[in-house]
Amino acid sequence: MFSQNEIILNYQNTPIKTVFNEIKAQTGYSFFYDLNEIDETKKVDIKVRKSNLQTVLATLAKLANFEYKIFNKQIVITKKKPSENSSKEIKKPERVINGIVKDSKGIPLSGANVVVKGTTIGAQANFDGEFTITVPDDQNILVISFVGYVTKEVNIEGKESIEIVLEDDTAALDAVLLVGSRGKARVDVDRAVPVDVLEARDLASTGQTDLGQQIQFTSPSFNSAKYGVNGTTNYADPATLKGMSPDQALVLINGKRRHQFSTLNLNVAPGLGTIVTDLNSIPTGAIKRVEVLRDGAAAQYGSDAIAGIINLSLNNSTGELTYNGTAGIHKEGDGATFKHSFNYGFGLGKEDSFFNFTLETFRFEGTNRSDPYTGRIYPTFEEFNDPNGPWVQDVDQVWPYATENPRADRNVYPQEDFVVGNYGANENNTYQAFYNSAFPISDEWSLYSFGGVSRKDIFAYGFFRNPSRYSRASLSIFPDGYVPVLPGTSFDVSTVVGVNRKTETGWKYDLSYGYGRNYLDLWANNTVNPSLGAASPTEFKVGRYEFKQTIGEFNISKQVSETLSLAFGTQLRSDNFILHSGSPESYEVGPLASIGKDVGSSARPGIADVDENDLKRSNFAVYADAEKDFSEKFLLTAALRYENYSDFGSNLSGKLAARYKLSEKLAVRGSYNRGFRAPSVAQIGNRVNTSTVQNGQIFITKQVSSDDPRLAQLGIEDPEAEISNNYNIGFTAKLLDGNLLFTVDAFQIDIDDRIVISERLRTANFPNVATLFPEAREIRFFTNHISTRTTGLDIVTTYKKTFANESKLNLSLAFTLNKTEVRSQKDTPDQILEGAAPEFQDTKLLGAVATELIEVSQPRNKLLLSATYNIGKFDFMTRVTNFGEVRASSAGLSLDDSNVVAGAGANNVQIFSAKAITDFSISYKFNPKYKITFGANNIFDVYPDKYNNTADGFVGQASSYANGQIPYSRNSNQFGFNGAYYFMGMNISL
Repeated sequence: MFSQNEIILNYQNTPIKTVFNEIKAQTGYSFFYDLNEIDETKKVDIKVRKSNLQTVLATLAKLANFEYKIFNKQIVITKKKPSENSSKEIKKPERVINGIVKDSKGIPLSGANVVVKGTTIGAQANFDGEFTITVPDDQNILVISFVGYVTKEVNIEGKESIEIVLEDDTAALDAVLLVGSRGKARVDVDRAVPVDVLEARDLASTGQTDLGQQIQFTSPSFNSAKYGVNGTTNYADPATLKGMSPDQALVLINGKRRHQFSTLNLNVAPGLGTIVTDLNSIPTGAIKRVEVLRDGAAAQYGSDAIAGIINLSLNNSTGELTYNGTAGIHKEGDGATFKHSFNYGFGLGKEDSFFNFTLETFRFEGTNRSDPYTGRIYPTFEEFNDPNGPWVQDVDQVWPYATENPRADRNVYPQEDFVVGNYGANENNTYQAFYNSAFPISDEWSLYSFGGVSRKDIFAYGFFRNPSRYSRASLSIFPDGYVPVLPGTSFDVSTVVGVNRKTETGWKYDLSYGYGRNYLDLWANNTVNPSLGAASPTEFKVGRYEFKQTIGEFNISKQVSETLSLAFGTQLRSDNFILHSGSPESYEVGPLASIGKDVGSSARPGIADVDENDLKRSNFAVYADAEKDFSEKFLLTAALRYENYSDFGSNLSGKLAARYKLSEKLAVRGSYNRGFRAPSVAQIGNRVNTSTVQNGQIFITKQVSSDDPRLAQLGIEDPEAEISNNYNIGFTAKLLDGNLLFTVDAFQIDIDDRIVISERLRTANFPNVATLFPEAREIRFFTNHISTRTTGLDIVTTYKKTFANESKLNLSLAFTLNKTEVRSQKDTPDQILEGAAPEFQDTKLLGAVATELIEVSQPRNKLLLSATYNIGKFDFMTRVTNFGEVRASSAGLSLDDSNVVAGAGANNVQIFSAKAITDFSISYKFNPKYKITFGANNIFDVYPDKYNNTADGFVGQASSYANGQIPYSRNSNQFGFNGAYYFMGMNISL
């Protein structure tokens, strides 16, 4: 039965291939034809409105001089035979041919099409792959085709029965997966390891505007949340797999390693002490699909691939200009969003050549969810004039209202509901351009390149500096206090250039060079360096963090036989971490420091000239990878990788994975990975000092870089690679004629020598530390100090159904459950504890808060349930995402910098309960070129639990409320705290 869809076409002087593709998009029918018979570049004029498939095909057949035949959801196009005197033709002798169609493993291909070449005579294989066809005696060629396989011509001269084997056609299957395997492409249920495939349309359907959030609401094991007033998380969202650290997942683009962000997260948030890969530096319009490998792959791709891999496949389409626009606003009336994305691709004059580029702009006006301020604002008259107090020592503290303004004697707020904080999603202006290209040089050789640039201007904020706090007050400049504004500009550039070759014997060679660079420029405005008094500027350049990476690699692979594939390769990588100092006033120790004033630009002290660094590291790697089908049921893969680093030596990792088919519908799979993660050059080379004043004393917190020889005297060795052992076992099912796919995978990841940043060690408490670091009051450093275990379960199921009226229903349910525990940590070296007072002898280098950040600051479970229904011109989508509970712990947290002081405070914990977010959208397609969407994310306006000292499971102060400035925890996060968001989107394809 042909499609009853109301097809709409309006083309002038357009290649017939483009028309075929549009019909496929509107009906789901696929076209098959021989390029030697059908000229797909032939241009036609066709305009139809609300016609069925049969009518449209009949019209096209006349325009392009072809014949067609429909088999289920496939249309076979053949060259039209001469019709002259056809009515007088004498019927030619015929013969019957019996046959069977199988794949390379001998599995019958039910539904395969068999056509007599040059005619409309055809047949279709039954459930067992068998067919019978009547062939004229003067015809000897059959054309056999099937979706996802290479079309094959077979000579039947002198034969009565035949057996045909079709080979996989990777290029024809968008549903097949490549990440995690260098062998033949396979669908997920046929693989030895689990992979989520997120098509561009799936990502766009979330209504989210940046790539990280799009993946957050489509992949169960992926987690990414927005943070405010929290250091460098303001500029690059921490993104994780399986509840692990951001730097334990590797990001690839088109299978090539992506460089990381330039700045460490040193604030109390998930991923403390780690560095992320900024997914939001890549425009969503450039993405064709995302593949999330939920299995370790360090043996195949190198360091960082402990939790898994996120591979971004770039758009390679041609002949179409696409515009996607989005506008939205939050229920509270803030956070207005405007996004424009243009994508266009064109050929370069040769078959299979293309140049596809994306231009994208994004503006987000920011949100604020602070509560009214409840803390002190002004000092009292007595405090200000106390001859023994600090104020009278400061000759620059001229407060014109000290004796006249009644607010000087009590905390009467300037207005009702006085909100001073700015806690929400940060204002963001982003500009991006990306490209993807390929050009065949010859039948064997081809050039390719991809990359892009991204600039993000982000405005973050610090805490309110109230004038009653002497150490930070600057009454001559800000008599009523100030809220620092912390702009940052992240600039990102990358490119990969390569050449590949496929020989007649099947060998594939790939040689490439990649370059990536990110820098983050930071400023501090609307603030002061309190130690400079009235002479302080109010705008500061804080400095620049910079990271560069170059990669040269050579890969060789071959499908040796139908059952064996091999791959080998080598890689040379260079990493470079650079610290650039800020303006001198941003870190200068002014004259008022001696009487208790803070040093440096308040809220964001600058990078001092003595802290500048330029650290380089190189590493060399070789690997071997093999994949073998020992039978049609049993698949085994293995990989081995050796890497040598210039700064800490070598590492060997390996992988073994297998899949066994219990039947054609059911299979079991499992894997073991010995992987590693090398310490980043930022972790080794960061040495930025910060200064605060406590109890009238200047506290310099020194981030000690790993190359400082004094650490060795404290018993701290140079950081080495983390070592992981990753175990995975799973079950897959393909049921209901392939409409229902089901996978379940359990995993365990053990990490030894995990790298963490230490607590702050006060030199006053540890004599040996004080002797070695007389310039500092506190030190912290990176070290291999703990062992962790992550266990969990991933369940993914999808169901697709097409109804008689051509409407379609897609259902998906995905669930992840994970738990990370710190199994052990090494003893604090005796060299640190020697001479310390008894109360500090039990000091741990990893404290309670840092432990909580590893174990419970991210949801331990997440459920994604979505449904899409397509009928006619309407698309409906609804999705429910349930985030499990998280916890926040704040032993010894300072309200001002949210860092931990070793040995201080009690371990206070609050449980933030599980929450469900519901999204809904409806789309209307005016015609094949124009579509409009209306939707709402978090339609029921759900927020995380607030800071609440009466909440169930609460003990003490767990998440700094900061006198109303931080009503939602910034130390743990489930899904942000912006509430309902309403949007409209438009898609135009020309």
